[in-house]
Amino acid sequence: MQLLIRNKWVSLGGSSVVKDVNENDYLKVKGKIFTFTSKKFVTDLNDNLLYIVRNKFWKLFIHRAFVLDKEGNKVATVRRKFWSLHDRYFIDSTLGQLEITGNILSFDYHIILNGREIGHIARRISLRDSFVLDIQDDVDIPFFVALVIAIDNIRDRKSDENSSSFSSSND
Repeated sequence: MQLLIRNKWVSLGGSSVVKDVNENDYLKVKGKIFTFTSKKFVTDLNDNLLYIVRNKFWKLFIHRAFVLDKEGNKVATVRRKFWSLHDRYFIDSTLGQLEITGNILSFDYHIILNGREIGHIARRISLRDSFVLDIQDDVDIPFFVALVIAIDNIRDRKSDENSSSFSSSND
């Protein structure tokens, strides 16, 4: 299945829309306005909660995000490798060991579950964050949408840190 995940044009909390290849609504991602952990909620079209995504509050050089089920139980921990020529994320999840490996320059990621590639994420260059998730139909698709949101949260937080440290060093 191929899905398009993109940020809304105007959203205080960082909400996104998830559409199928025919531009039909598939899922919703609602961002929370006041949060230190970039909390987002993945829901179905009837606003039934499926997953919660949030960043780790204290990071200390480790960029992490968590995916929680609707009861608040942790189902995945996403962590970014501190330094690498490739953009690599390691996910400990209830599905098994996942790795999402990409190329920083081309925003091209491969999703590997227990050593087998099961999907692909491509980042589209546009005025707002936009991703194409191409994933097998036999997996929990909302879970993988939540993983894309978690990685986007980590990348946003990392870029915010880099820009704030650059601006504060120039003051």
